[in-house]
Amino acid sequence: MELARAIKDAENSLRDFIEYSLEKNLGAEWTSKCGIPSAKIDVWREKKAQREVDSIPNKGEERLIYYAPFQDLFDLISENWIGDFQSAFTERDRLITFLKILEDYRDPQMLRRELFVYQKHLILGITGEIRAKITAYRSLLEVGKEGYPRIEYIKDSLGNIWVPGKPRRLKTNLIVRTGTTLEFIVQATDPEELPLEYKIHGQKWQSGNILFFEVAEKHVQKQAQINITIRSSRKFHAYPLGYDDRVVFEYQIVPKE
Repeated sequence: MELARAIKDAENSLRDFIEYSLEKNLGAEWTSKCGIPSAKIDVWREKKAQREVDSIPNKGEERLIYYAPFQDLFDLISENWIGDFQSAFTERDRLITFLKILEDYRDPQMLRRELFVYQKHLILGITGEIRAKITAYRSLLEVGKEGYPRIEYIKDSLGNIWVPGKPRRLKTNLIVRTGTTLEFIVQATDPEELPLEYKIHGQKWQSGNILFFEVAEKHVQKQAQINITIRSSRKFHAYPLGYDDRVVFEYQIVPKE
């Protein structure tokens, strides 16, 4: 469902940005310094542990911030407003209001109903603005200029996940045999919501965000790198080779038995 997907994408982007900012500014043990009572964070851990019992988590998806309720996200932002959050969003009350609106529409029962046109536009407007502001701020930090699209999330068919804050070269530590087809789902956004194109290096640009890589004998090596890039429809791009953002997935590729 388009609206549910829009809410989920914006929510995940925000959660990743919150953790990225807190870890950058408070260190790896940010949960003990972020201003949230330890009892609440224990609840996150309990939810995470229960989820891991119910189903095996994907690599990289077991991030504690994903188990924080929306109210705790409000508190994290308010307690740590000065810095990245203020620079990215400017107005705290406006952001919190947006999140409270999205919280109402996160209820699956709400989205199963036929919404009015203005409600649909409201959801898409809020989710688009949240993602655009995060993208513009990340672009400013990473490239030194605003306005370039950024990759928000990549997941491969083996369960590896890249999100902002992780190294740009993701070492999967996995062995892949020739004859395997790897699939990548790429989530990215442009601050001006321009169309994006996606590509694995060596292939052609495409409009779809699902990419496939056929592992062949020529790819056999200990540290094989698959370069995933995006670009906007603008004439100029963030990097001289004609792309705006890139993430590399690394595998050990061996011959098929």
